[in-house]
Formats: sequence, structure tokens, C-alpha cells
Amino acid sequence: MFAWIRELTGQERKTLIATYGGWSVDAFDFMIYTFVIPTLIVAWGMTKGEAGMIATSALLMSALGGWMAGALSDRFGRVRMLQITIAWFAFFTFLCGFTGSFTELLIVRSLQGLGFGGEWAVGSVMIGEIIRAGTPRPRAAASPSRTGPVLEPSVITAISPSPSTSAQSGP
Repeated sequence: MFAWIRELTGQERKTLIATYGGWSVDAFDFMIYTFVIPTLIVAWGMTKGEAGMIATSALLMSALGGWMAGALSDRFGRVRMLQITIAWFAFFTFLCGFTGSFTELLIVRSLQGLGFGGEWAVGSVMIGEIIRAGTPRPRAAASPSRTGPVLEPSVITAISPSPSTSAQSGP
């Protein structure tokens, strides 16, 4: 299934790992939001529309982030912009944990979307430019979308307390 990875050179493999790592964290974050939102709706008294607005704003800003990172990567280099977009995304993901209201989370998730879109745009171009023609570029570019939907719910289930443990941990 993954035998094609052995066909890659060292540089191609490093590129795949760097882009895959960024994309996987992006996908993981997006899935985490879907698991956390019911709790936020109750805790903050948000409406379902407001919850949807937060997710939508991140995705809309990702389009802008992809466009901006693409233009900037032509000027400053793809590797540098991939590093910046991953740092940007990580910083605003971290800040999401400290928000205390709908408005704060909306702003932080929107800014996070810039990094999200930048990672996808720059990473996919790097895959196309660095991995040689004749090697499995489509597999490399599609790898995160194959594994993400399986891994994220599994990790969430593994780290979440079981209902019986939650009920027993009360006062």
C-alpha cells in the first residue's frame, strides 16, 4: 500500500513528510472543532448558526490565505512560506483554547484560516514541483485526505473520558 514511498528520493520524502504533517494537523483541527462545538453551544449559549459561522469563516479565510501564501511563496520561497503558514496556524490554534466567547473564537478561527489555506496551497504546489514526474504524485497529494477521517475520530475516542468515568468523577 505504501511501497510507492520507497521510490521517492530523500528530498521528495522530506517534502512529503513536511506537507503531510501540516495537512494532517489542519484536518485534525477541523475534525476536533466538530467534536467540541456541541459543548461550546451549551457552555456559551451559541446558536447553531453562530457555530456554523465560525466554521464557515475559517474556510472562507482559508481561500484568502491560500491566495496570499501562494503569491508570497513566489517571492520568498515555498519552504519559507510553508514554515510561516504552519507557525501561523499553530499559533492561532493555540489561541483558540483561550477564547471565552463566540466573538473571540470567531476572530481567532478566522485568522487561523489564513494559515490553514496557506498550508494547503503552498504544500500542494511543493508536492507538484519537487516530487518527480513518473512517481506517484497523486498518491502523495491525496494521502492526508485518506488517513485523516480514520485517524481523527479514533484519537478523539481514545483521549475522551468514557461516559461511566465522567459520571463517576462528579463532586
